[in-house]
Amino acid sequence: MKKKTAITWSIIVAVPLLFIIYKSVKFQNIYDEIYYDSAGATGEIFSRRSTLGNIKGISGTKTSSIHEGDEVIVTERYGASYLPSKINSLYVVNESNKKKLFIDITYRLDSKTVLYLSSSYNAKGKELKKDIYYVASDQDGSIKDPKKVKSLIDKYHISKEQLDYWYELGMTKTLLEDWCSVYPSRFSPEKLGHVKIETQWADYK
Repeated sequence: MKKKTAITWSIIVAVPLLFIIYKSVKFQNIYDEIYYDSAGATGEIFSRRSTLGNIKGISGTKTSSIHEGDEVIVTERYGASYLPSKINSLYVVNESNKKKLFIDITYRLDSKTVLYLSSSYNAKGKELKKDIYYVASDQDGSIKDPKKVKSLIDKYHISKEQLDYWYELGMTKTLLEDWCSVYPSRFSPEKLGHVKIETQWADYK
């Protein structure tokens, strides 16, 4: 009887401990938390919402299906009135089939031009790439050519420091702070965890 009781208590203690170890191995940074949480919000199990959907100002979890490989894309978007006045839009897209999380922060430079500070997180490689591109009403599609992007930045006299400030305003001060307010994160906006970060505009002068 004592042996059975000891085994039972061992299991009771071991299960939550294993869960904690599993999470610490799987979630190595704050972007892992967001990625894996929203990847499960596909509506397949009782239409579960992403925890991002609990942030005030974010619309309900939206999913779209791409028939190739039955990929489900999860999108979360802030309402414009809940963003700092300078930010035009902020949204998160989870493409779990590609193990990718995309976070786009946009700023309107004028009536024709919108600048995108676009982050792509690779959950497999634990890498975050911070890219920059723009959309102009008098040009077709998104302009991502590095030379054209740098030319636009110079035209509007936007410094590297300004880009860093805009990025921090959207990513750190808005999304990550909001995330930590609705999710029991092991990380923080200042302590992201184990993640390699590459910034396209790091060498701008």
